Amino acid sequence: MIYNEQLFSVLDKADELNAYILQSESYEQYRAHQLALKQNEEVEILKKQLIKLKERYDEVMRFGRYHPDYMETLLETRRAKKAYDLHPAVAEAKKSEMALQSLLDEVLVIVSNAISKEVKVESGNPFFTTEHSCSGGCSCSA
Repeated sequence: MIYNEQLFSVLDKADELNAYILQSESYEQYRAHQLALKQNEEVEILKKQLIKLKERYDEVMRFGRYHPDYMETLLETRRAKKAYDLHPAVAEAKKSEMALQSLLDEVLVIVSNAISKEVKVESGNPFFTTEHSCSGGCSCSA
């Protein structure tokens, strides 16, 4: 890579874009919800329970259906995951995370399309569709 004034100018513009994103409403809401999650004792308890059950689940899955606690562990883990995911603070945090991800996806598509319509863009949001974007592990071709 050749370091010259043009490269430094592009990097400066990237820093400016980053600053705008960090000042966006999407980012502010994301940060607020993440902080609320960390400070919510109920969510922390649910999270610790889920982690403990996930460890048990992983142990049971080594043996699969042949483990005597297979069905019980499977159901208990699913219930704990559902309880965690449906907690209002977790749901709001995930919603704000998706909003921020959508903003980042849009910026990425705009930048890549300004460079070339042939550039493939990986989008983390399966609902974000444009003519020139891909969803998931972008290995698609035009």
